[in-house]
Amino acid sequence: MNLAAIFLYLFMPFRPQGPTDAPPFHTPGVAEQVSDIEVLDSFCIEDFSTGPYNVGIGHDGSHFWITEGVSMGGSGINQIYIIDDQTYQLLDQVDQNGTTPGWGLRDLCFDDQYMYGSDDSLVDYYESATREKVGSYVCNACSIHHAQAWDGQYFYTGSFSETIYRVEWDGVSGSTASHSVFSTAIENQATYGIAYDDFYNCLWVTTANSDGLLYNLDMEGGLIEIYNLSPEAPTSGGCCTAPFDGAERLWTVAQDDPDMVYCWWSEVPGLHRATWGGIKALCGPPRLSGSVR
Repeated sequence: MNLAAIFLYLFMPFRPQGPTDAPPFHTPGVAEQVSDIEVLDSFCIEDFSTGPYNVGIGHDGSHFWITEGVSMGGSGINQIYIIDDQTYQLLDQVDQNGTTPGWGLRDLCFDDQYMYGSDDSLVDYYESATREKVGSYVCNACSIHHAQAWDGQYFYTGSFSETIYRVEWDGVSGSTASHSVFSTAIENQATYGIAYDDFYNCLWVTTANSDGLLYNLDMEGGLIEIYNLSPEAPTSGGCCTAPFDGAERLWTVAQDDPDMVYCWWSEVPGLHRATWGGIKALCGPPRLSGSVR
């Protein structure tokens, strides 16, 4: 064991045990400037969930899907909660069929037909109309997948590191998807959720490092800006985009006491599809922040 590893082992604090899916150590901070971001709305997941083990969120066009690792608390089968996106009321509750014990599905994303959920080395997908699991594919980008996003052509994933991967899948259940490094811009090395923002053509990346950091990336993998979700969401779970008050906004799970969902004022000044070509040229190549794991 080298001196750096010994220092980390001896002096970096362990996270307290509890219902939070987060890296075991507090990971490095960031050198970049961090901006504030406004909360627009929120609701409490524990008003309807089995307990405090809620981690993932997706949106199917009219409903939120929220995942809970119920078996982490020893109280049964992992769940998916279907929530009305206007009233925030529970509409349905679905077993996570075929998932492993523990946290089960983490982050979620939707491709207009299926809801995809990251589960260790698998990605399971559910028919949105019937809410039944219909297949899965293998992805070896991470040993345990947390983040999951879809931009209309590619998936994106990552897990407790600085690296975001771009994933290409052939659409055949049971097959293995290919992957490549998309970005290494997540400096706090605690990636948990990814959401694709169709209006601004960018990615939002939530982290579970107890520092509240949210990363905004362009579609070249470069860093646009870093935001601070504290004090509302110092340790995030998954994320998605969904409408609020007539505009597409970012929604994130806060692994807190109690677990919450927050809606954020997620506009990217000067960046949207109409001007993306010019902005991309100005941004230049992606800003990389570390070695690929």
